[in-house]
Amino acid sequence: MDFMKEAISQNRHWETNEVVIPRIDPPLIEREAFSVLEQSAQSKFVVILRGLRRVGKSVMARQLLQKMMLSGSKPSELCWFEFDRAMGTTTDDLDSLIKFFQSRGAKTIIFDELAFVKGWQDIIKRYYDRTEIKLIVTGSSALELDRRSAESLAGRFRLIAVKPFSFKEFLLLKGYSIPKTALELVDQAENAIIKCNDYVHSGGLPEAVRMKAEERKSYVKDSLLNPLFFKDIPSVFPSANPDLLLKTLELLSATVGSTFQFQTLAQILGCTHPTVSAQVEILTRGLLARPLFNHTGSLVKQKRTSKKIVISDNAIVSTLNSEIRVGALAENLVAETSEAEYFWRDAEGREVDFIFPKKKLAIEVKYQNTISSEDEKNLRYFIERRKGWKGILITKNDESKGDIPHVPLWKWLLGSRKA
Repeated sequence: MDFMKEAISQNRHWETNEVVIPRIDPPLIEREAFSVLEQSAQSKFVVILRGLRRVGKSVMARQLLQKMMLSGSKPSELCWFEFDRAMGTTTDDLDSLIKFFQSRGAKTIIFDELAFVKGWQDIIKRYYDRTEIKLIVTGSSALELDRRSAESLAGRFRLIAVKPFSFKEFLLLKGYSIPKTALELVDQAENAIIKCNDYVHSGGLPEAVRMKAEERKSYVKDSLLNPLFFKDIPSVFPSANPDLLLKTLELLSATVGSTFQFQTLAQILGCTHPTVSAQVEILTRGLLARPLFNHTGSLVKQKRTSKKIVISDNAIVSTLNSEIRVGALAENLVAETSEAEYFWRDAEGREVDFIFPKKKLAIEVKYQNTISSEDEKNLRYFIERRKGWKGILITKNDESKGDIPHVPLWKWLLGSRKA
């Protein structure tokens, strides 16, 4: 491939003074993470935008170019290159590309899907150390970005996680207004519950939020899961079994909102406990799913006891498990947006959905039409036996300000993505 000719083709803004963002229907919104990207672009550090396929990393990077041009940067100073697996790009090709951009006076270079270039970290490190060029990279494959980057670029990079759309971003993308004042919160409560329910079911993949259920399922399979399982993962783990990984994720999606054990999954899949553990590790590194651990006094016990699973977006859960309960979807959403790491379950079967030890906060999710004192029984049991702990009950529409506040999910999502 003639990479110099391809570079000229991809940087049409050099002549047109306009950055085109393909495959995007209006409205084009500015993500919550964009301000972090914009601020990071002012520093020397290499910026790595990391996230699942189709969550909008490339769009954010193009928006940055657009904004930099509007702020006075010369088009020739801003360079872009999108890699593809079929290009077969080598580190020598990458080196030549950077030299070509340097010859045109580049000050900022964005490499989209750079993980397709094996060994890219060493080249980026060299130019970081020897030049003043600002380097920004994106990658869908966290499998390759996580460990290699941490080792090769230690102390030289800023990692920005790009997640599926938050509820606020979901509302903006669909053209809805976001309630801001106390009066607007009251007036829009009924509509907000309906919109939140839509978000709970559809998830936050930017291109999929406006799709109907069946179309969204096809999109998730064809544009996210199949490329990841049958292209991205095998490129990093040649011995990986894509079919086994997919079956593991399907089984895990059926456990959302409940506990599971590796041994049980192994029996169903017809493999060993270590094999299942390895599949979950790959799914975690691939940003598809991650385990929650029972918060006990022993780290060894946490590893051995039952776990819960968090899947990175509800569109994936719904695609793999059409029978999933809406309550389980709501619980998965809270786990992901709060970045929960623990739940609690005792020997008598009492359970609290999410535990945040550093904040001394416990959260229970009851996404249902009516709430009774029974629904907060386990949460109350937990916090009353732990000095200084607080509890929150996240509901569908019930709201109260008692010693355990009841907060509607839509209001909680608008208030904060972290506990």
